[in-house]
Amino acid sequence: MIIATLALALALALCWVLSPPALTITTVPPLRGPRQTAAGPLEMARLVEQLATIISSGSGVRQAWSALARTLPEGDLQDLSRAAASGADPRRAAGARLRRSDMVNALGAALAVCARTGAPTAGMLQSLADALRDLHDAAQARRSAFAGPRSTARILLVLPLAGLGLGMLLGGEPLRLLLASPAGNLLGLTGLLLTALGWWWMHQLIRRADPPRGHRVDPSVGLELIAGALESGLPLALAVAAVGDSLGEDPDATALTKLATALTAGVPASHATRGLPPTWSALEQSAALSEGAGADLARVLRSAARDARRGRARDAEVLAAQLAVRLVLPTGLTLLPAFVALGIIPTVVSLLGGAFSLTLGGA
Repeated sequence: MIIATLALALALALCWVLSPPALTITTVPPLRGPRQTAAGPLEMARLVEQLATIISSGSGVRQAWSALARTLPEGDLQDLSRAAASGADPRRAAGARLRRSDMVNALGAALAVCARTGAPTAGMLQSLADALRDLHDAAQARRSAFAGPRSTARILLVLPLAGLGLGMLLGGEPLRLLLASPAGNLLGLTGLLLTALGWWWMHQLIRRADPPRGHRVDPSVGLELIAGALESGLPLALAVAAVGDSLGEDPDATALTKLATALTAGVPASHATRGLPPTWSALEQSAALSEGAGADLARVLRSAARDARRGRARDAEVLAAQLAVRLVLPTGLTLLPAFVALGIIPTVVSLLGGAFSLTLGGA
């Protein structure tokens, strides 16, 4: 029974190792088709671009949503379009799956900025569609870069269990030794604790290198929104205030509101932007450049936003390479000792014990 359980555990571990984190390949849905269960970044980018195209032809926002609702396939995006056509905020009208995405939050923020500032809605939405496509490409490149280190971590985590199975294949009885003697119990407990520590350590390293984004609007999209508000004729203080208000409960909204207050009080942009989070460093640099050289801030912000998105793939490759090196430390300090404690020592002891028994029996 124990051997069968161990064999099943090894089989499950092997299946887990051989199924590395899958890359999400998003395809554009047909205009007509079966019910769509979810919407990815490319579908959302296509929706936003279609909305911009309809609005640029002279339709209002609600009329554009209504036209989209009549042509979209059944699913989350059609439900969103119908609700928005009735005047609802997309962030509140979206279904449960879309409401948890930063894509809908970015769309709602863009429409809110246009309503507050009078910025051209079609141009703002087209910029947002381009940004969503860039962010999708960057996310795919990031997943590809981290697939190798994640798969390596999976293989290393089953190493102690593999050592136990290898010992049984060699004819030893490591499991019996681990369960039947005090010394074996101590070895087994040590091996399990080291394996758990190795799992936690690797999980922390991976999470730190590739943290989840959550529902936040990407800072590069925020730069696009500020640029759109500036192009409507607003000064920087009012443009930043409008974007901060449009972000709602986003963590960056408070920082932008404080920045707008400082700018309104007359603090130079080069000084007021120093309190922004590191993810908004492009706004600090762009504001300083515009203030010092008189450059078109809206144009500088759009360029900085595009550069930030394009640099994600290179940054991901660097972080993934650093992660691969850092994984060596938990491997050497936890998983290899666990492999020795669960597999090597019990196997050697059980084999030598059997040899000693045969020798004594022959004598």
